Amino acid sequence: MSARQANKEKQRLHQHKLKMRERKWMADTTTYKTKKVQFEQEVDASKIAAQRAYSKVQASLYNNRSLAILQNQDDFKAMLKAEGDIEASAAERGVRGASVARQLVMNSAGLGLKQAMRSRALAGSYYEAKDTNENINRKLKGTLNRSFGKVALTPIQDMAPPKPVMQNVGMTFMLGMGQALGAGIEGNMAQNAKTPGNYGESNDN
Repeated sequence: MSARQANKEKQRLHQHKLKMRERKWMADTTTYKTKKVQFEQEVDASKIAAQRAYSKVQASLYNNRSLAILQNQDDFKAMLKAEGDIEASAAERGVRGASVARQLVMNSAGLGLKQAMRSRALAGSYYEAKDTNENINRKLKGTLNRSFGKVALTPIQDMAPPKPVMQNVGMTFMLGMGQALGAGIEGNMAQNAKTPGNYGESNDN
């Protein structure tokens, strides 16, 4: 009975360990699935935020370029008007030759200077936009890497506990019987040894 009880207890403990292993595995897989959903949501949100930032930079560049074109048109119109004023004033005063030509060149040079300054500012805006886009891209990659780190390792189920080593009930019973039989024989032999007249001894007294 002792061997049977020991075997039942070992089997019960083994089943308990298997159930605990299964529960842990279910908890790990559920947690991983939750983290994976969160990872996908973070990826979508990060990409949307980055796209908005890219669009904002692009819109700023477009506005700067459009403003530069409008300002250039206004400056060109102002140059033409100034040129007409110079020629009209020179005609009224009867001025001709190098003096008028010099004024016209200076008027045209003023437009060229404004265009050069505007082009330089516009080029600076392009370089700034490029740097901003690169920073946005770096931040996006960093965010995605941190988010991926949460789901990079797929959970692996623990190894099953080894099966318990059961006692052989029949062999235990036979050993017990053998020990009891041996003890009985030894007891009988000891008793016979104490009894007079055994083993061919004479009892003449």
